Amino acid sequence: MSSKAWPRWKVGGLLCLLCGSSWAGLMAESTRVVFAAGSAEQSLQLVNTNPYPVVVQAWVDDGGLESGPDTASAADAAVMPIPPIFRLNPQAQISLRLIATGAPLPTDRESLFWLNLYEIPPRPGDLPADAQTLTVALRTQMKLFMRPAKLPSSAEQLPEQLRFALEQNADGPRLRIANPSPYYATFRSLEVACAGGAAQPLTVDMLAPLARETLAMASPLPCAAEAAEARFLLVDDDGNPVAGRVALGADAK
Repeated sequence: MSSKAWPRWKVGGLLCLLCGSSWAGLMAESTRVVFAAGSAEQSLQLVNTNPYPVVVQAWVDDGGLESGPDTASAADAAVMPIPPIFRLNPQAQISLRLIATGAPLPTDRESLFWLNLYEIPPRPGDLPADAQTLTVALRTQMKLFMRPAKLPSSAEQLPEQLRFALEQNADGPRLRIANPSPYYATFRSLEVACAGGAAQPLTVDMLAPLARETLAMASPLPCAAEAAEARFLLVDDDGNPVAGRVALGADAK
């Protein structure tokens, strides 16, 4: 399997019978879309790997699981997918156009939206004759970043800009994370450890630009903060992991 992280797949509901063992029949060429400064349009290649045709509905929103093409607000209209509804035959491909609408967005940091791809399975009459298993409608959500011009640093500098610090609370130790950069930090993994000691994993998904987050730790570290470090994997623009190590004790306020 590729080192890229696949998009997250969400079950939309139980619909009818189908054959085949793969749920993720609609596959995208990448796991995220980045609109660089000045870019008015991006394209995303999609392929239907199912042995049957599907209808796909595409829209952009704020990522809410209950949202849909009819409930997305005007603020989510920063990008328009074209075509918004299309049919794909088995093994067929399409280039989905993503058009920036010019909606006003912050100029000092990235903005995050979600591209939704809702895969509608075929009617029973369109299924292969040997269909024997259940099918579900699948909704894929992919991160879509709008990146303004003239940001003070590059996305490649993000790992070295993150700051981590330990703090002691009445309910136990915590790890404080600060992201002073203008970019979203998407974590694949995070752990803290003393030099030569066992690592303590922590769970964090994504940290917004210019934001902070505090994570509860399972137990105190057996060393001073100055002797410990945070080790992490971020996900870059291509969906690949980027490793980073930062000493604890740095200012994360």
